[in-house]
Amino acid sequence: MFIEFKLEPSNMLNTQRAYGDKSQVSFLSPTVLGYAAMTLVLLIWSSFALSIRTIEASTLTIADVALLRFMVPALLLAPWAAKHLKTIKLIKFTDFALILLGGIPFVFLAALGAISVPTAYVGTILAGTPALFVSIISAVFLAQVISKKRMFPLSLILLGVLVMILSGQKVLSLQTLTGFGFLFMASSCWAIFAITLKRVNLKPVAVVIILSYCSGFIMLVLICSGMVDSELGHFSLQQALPFIVIQGVGIGVVATICFSYAVNQLGANQASVLGSLSPAITALLAVPILGEPLSLFIGCGIGLTIVGVILSHRC
Repeated sequence: MFIEFKLEPSNMLNTQRAYGDKSQVSFLSPTVLGYAAMTLVLLIWSSFALSIRTIEASTLTIADVALLRFMVPALLLAPWAAKHLKTIKLIKFTDFALILLGGIPFVFLAALGAISVPTAYVGTILAGTPALFVSIISAVFLAQVISKKRMFPLSLILLGVLVMILSGQKVLSLQTLTGFGFLFMASSCWAIFAITLKRVNLKPVAVVIILSYCSGFIMLVLICSGMVDSELGHFSLQQALPFIVIQGVGIGVVATICFSYAVNQLGANQASVLGSLSPAITALLAVPILGEPLSLFIGCGIGLTIVGVILSHRC
């Protein structure tokens, strides 16, 4: 939606001088709305890292948050589920299974890693390293050669993460190393998820429907069977509300729709470049919200990773 001011012929001369011979001025153009959508997406993506860092201090377990993450969008998107069912049925079983790696495995691994790793690390690894894993997985399993031009940005991503890990911590405990391991595993799951989506070429809403219904059902079975720890029925709506809003509505629905809109208005490369700023926003938000310090090493590591991700999208 945008507003146009139509100009009368008598005022045309003055307007041409002021606006460079343009007879119409548009505010809230699709491009501006595209940037606004990406801004909202960045805030939601950063909120994901912040929210999973707070799970341990809440009355909910990882399984409870995962259930909310998938069941909320499943309920909200129910009117559109039948419309996409025919397309979803055409997906091969192997591709279907690989898509589900972006569901429960990603959420659980990210949450387990966030228990012992600062938020800045969580945001940087989850948002920055998938590009690295995509290239590695494509080279090993799909026989795609990594060009010399692409090697440079990928090296920057790796260097940025290493700077944060090795220089930002005086002593790397086993618990911290385990946390990093979980985060890298989560990132690799997301990379496989991304590679599969590119191959099957599904609409974003169809992807959300697959993740929400399948992962939500599996999560419910795991909780009811006692295979995972859960406090379902022992926490209030008020305690669950932040996770419902951020994980369920925000990540599950709003971020997907807004990112798709931004891609349509700005282009995939521009939207991806803007998306690479997520680690920096996450680190900055963690300072006032969680009281986590932002050291020089962390800042340098985030900066190197962001530059690497931006350059990788241009190769």
